[in-house]
Parts: sequence; structure tokens; C-alpha cells
Amino acid sequence: MEIKSSSKKVAKNVNRPLYIAFLIGGIYFLITKEFSQAVSFWGIALAFDPFDIKVPFSKRPAYQQIWLIVHLSITLALVALLFFGK
Repeated sequence: MEIKSSSKKVAKNVNRPLYIAFLIGGIYFLITKEFSQAVSFWGIALAFDPFDIKVPFSKRPAYQQIWLIVHLSITLALVALLFFGK
């Protein structure tokens, strides 16, 4: 008698590595003072949510909400610096 077992493939979330890559890229461009590239990289990084994407923003833990809001604030500050800093 054969026992059939079905195994589900684990879906890998590629968002976290991409988020980290774009975040590091943005930090590099901040260090080299290329603000337009830093804004682009940090803005794109926000598109790759590093946390569980199935949980709505309002139901996430406070530290996740704060992290994403701070990230957005830094990105908007860079945009302001880019347009009004010169």
C-alpha cells in the first residue's frame, strides 16, 4: 500500500532581499552625494515591502509601521533636498 503525501512549495518572499539591496544602493548614493539616485533607490525600495505582505498596514506591529513611515519621511526629505537644496 502506497501512502501519497502532498507537499506544498514554499513561496519565497523576494521582497526583503530586494528592499535591502535598494536601501543599500540608496545609502551608497547618499554617501557619494548623488541625491537624485538616492531618491530613486529609496523610493523604489518602498515598493518592496520587507515585512509580511499579507498583513494590512493598519494591523501590523507598531515597529513595522514606524519603520516604513520613517523610510517614507527620509525619502520625502531627500526629494525636498533635491528640489530646494540648491
